[in-house]
Amino acid sequence: MSPRDPTTGIPPTVDDVNRAAAIARREHSARVMAVMLRSFRDPDLAEEATADAFEAALQSWPTSGIPAAPQAWLITAARRKALDRLRHDQVGRRMALRLSGDRPPETAPGADTGVERGPLADDELRLVVLCCDPRLPTTDQTALTLKWACGVSTKAIAAAHLVPVPTMAARLTRARLKIAAAGPDLDLPDEVIDRRLPVACRVIQLAYTLGHTAVAGDELRDEDLIGRSVHLARALQSQRPRDPEITGLLALILLSEARNPARQADGRQILLADADRRRWNATLVQEGLELTRRVMAEQGGPTGSRGPMVLQAAIAAEHCRAKRFADTDWDRIIALYGDLLTVLPSPTLALGRCVAWSYRYGPEPGLTDLQEVMADGRLDRYPYAHAAQAEMLQRTAQADAAVDAWRRAAECARSGSERSFFLARAAAVDRR
Repeated sequence: MSPRDPTTGIPPTVDDVNRAAAIARREHSARVMAVMLRSFRDPDLAEEATADAFEAALQSWPTSGIPAAPQAWLITAARRKALDRLRHDQVGRRMALRLSGDRPPETAPGADTGVERGPLADDELRLVVLCCDPRLPTTDQTALTLKWACGVSTKAIAAAHLVPVPTMAARLTRARLKIAAAGPDLDLPDEVIDRRLPVACRVIQLAYTLGHTAVAGDELRDEDLIGRSVHLARALQSQRPRDPEITGLLALILLSEARNPARQADGRQILLADADRRRWNATLVQEGLELTRRVMAEQGGPTGSRGPMVLQAAIAAEHCRAKRFADTDWDRIIALYGDLLTVLPSPTLALGRCVAWSYRYGPEPGLTDLQEVMADGRLDRYPYAHAAQAEMLQRTAQADAAVDAWRRAAECARSGSERSFFLARAAAVDRR
């Protein structure tokens, strides 16, 4: 007899299982990883056991049924997989025997297992913060958090950092070794967590960015990674509701996600300038605008007192307030970018200011500004730098140069969706 869903009594389909596994990965992967780290104190073993558990779910749930408590099932499966690995390891045989008793190794009598604490327990926040160790370079902190807490592939992390995959793989290995040598300890004091939260915010924002425009595959978006990022941002904000940067992070993600329904039409990617704003998610727009208004008012003062997440949320809010693209307050956006680049110098953020400059003062001044930003080569591998250049060249009627720029963007594309979009733009300009 086919297994039945405990709530509906209907046997699960393959789609049901895949959907449940995707939700479980988004909501519980970091918790499972955290429990494995706490249990075995071995980053490599924890990572492998977590991956094994989700693979076991895809193999087992079609026949056994989707469990009522997926997180508990996954933690049990991961623990068993870890112990199996240890049993096959001569060095770890004694440890396996010691840990294989009836009681879960990380749980003392009367202790809270964490399973009842909701989809994002405190251990997940601590896992993110564990990776944001100041003994690691900032880029390594970011990469390790994306890998462990968000489940991002090494290829996608490399694309996000504009480096080759072997370079990023070496960074991840180095970061894991340093964490392992220090002894991965999730029991961090609150003051340590608070000091590391700024980096944690940047990582969650980057994870959302990697999902919003996927850097692998043929789809425009990575829905699993987006869901995970929104999940983490909401959870952080609920645990630190008075932290302006965390509130700014959540507002930024919500305002960006609100525009998603109008990003594609008939399978084609749609630029912000051409989007049908009536299709935007009004509920998310309203929530994001209210969070932005509140945090901007609480911080007070026009400049100097606001962090990068708050300022980026304010920029996103300006786009969402405009009823039409032509109504955008570019003066306000340029001013906000000026404040943002003061507190967080970045070539990709400078690119955003160039685009805003081109719409306020014209494509020729925008191109001049963009050439200065791209001169040092840091954006050579970033497809949207070449796409911005192509769009400005189109607006100055430099068709041949625009086609070349669109093709350079396609050469740097990180996914099939990006590549198709850039090549289609090049072909459209070439036909004209």
